[in-house]
Amino acid sequence: MLLITEADQYMGYAIASHLGRYPALRSKIRLLCKNKTICLNFEHKGMDVHCVDYNHPHHLSLALRGVDHIILAVGHDDTRVSMAKHLIQTAVQSGIKSILLVSHVGAASHTHETLQQYADIERLVIDTDCQWTILRPDWLNQNFHLWAPYIEKHRHLPLPIPDDTEMCPIDMKDICKVIEQLILDKSNKNWKSELDDLHNGQVYTLTGSQVVNPKELVQMLSQATGYTKMEYKPTRPMDLAYYFNELKRDIWFDARIKHEKAQIYRDDLLAYDYCSKAFGAPSAIHIQTMLEYFDWIQKTASSICVPHAPMITSLPCRSLRKFFSENANTFKPRV
Repeated sequence: MLLITEADQYMGYAIASHLGRYPALRSKIRLLCKNKTICLNFEHKGMDVHCVDYNHPHHLSLALRGVDHIILAVGHDDTRVSMAKHLIQTAVQSGIKSILLVSHVGAASHTHETLQQYADIERLVIDTDCQWTILRPDWLNQNFHLWAPYIEKHRHLPLPIPDDTEMCPIDMKDICKVIEQLILDKSNKNWKSELDDLHNGQVYTLTGSQVVNPKELVQMLSQATGYTKMEYKPTRPMDLAYYFNELKRDIWFDARIKHEKAQIYRDDLLAYDYCSKAFGAPSAIHIQTMLEYFDWIQKTASSICVPHAPMITSLPCRSLRKFFSENANTFKPRV
């Protein structure tokens, strides 16, 4: 049995959706969540969904029965470190064979509080006696869905970094393909009995194949939407935080989220629909994580292309240009 945590948050939801594309494996997937509403379709498709309190030992003990492997998808909860600590402790006591941790590239930072939380969780995993692999994804292409309402209204892209700051974003589909390659035995369409020696005890940085700066981002947006007057405007972190905090009150964004939830409920899981989802307004910890990421790459130039993803999957990563092209309608300025 494979356990995926935080299936009601975007990272866990996307991983569950991706692996759920294999109907024969759905009965061997267990999902943990706090909000079961998001996971009802997974349950209808044959997955085992457990609504749990991550800080409750009995809840976790029941959820871990019969589980061999865990995909620990770190979400955006205020208590994510303690949640992970309790889960890992209970998992070790339950005899878990392996943990695949989906962390964050910013775990390498030593000065940002929310990014350091990922490093804290990584240490918890490393200190176990079971097999483990850690994935550190860079900026997700899908994060830009949260900017769509702003671009629609104001026709420019606001980021809290200079226009020459470079970043190397990766698509969620590529992260899921890496996970699939690590845990799925395609010869018998089942989970691997254990992690390959090549990947056990490894930390992989997952980035896209292209370095971009804000000016180039705007050019890609302009080409995808056909709107030639798109421009880049650096913004203050506090202004971007205000925009995100108010996003849940945006009626257009709210309508989009309601439409997406209806799509989620009817998703057949056979495509990659999770790539087109904004999923919801960001929480306070998610906002802070994004702002600290931008501050980190601006001050340290730490977002660089690393070929770990194509090395594992033997496939090229999807480009950011393709992401904008596929989702162009959501970014087009209103007439």
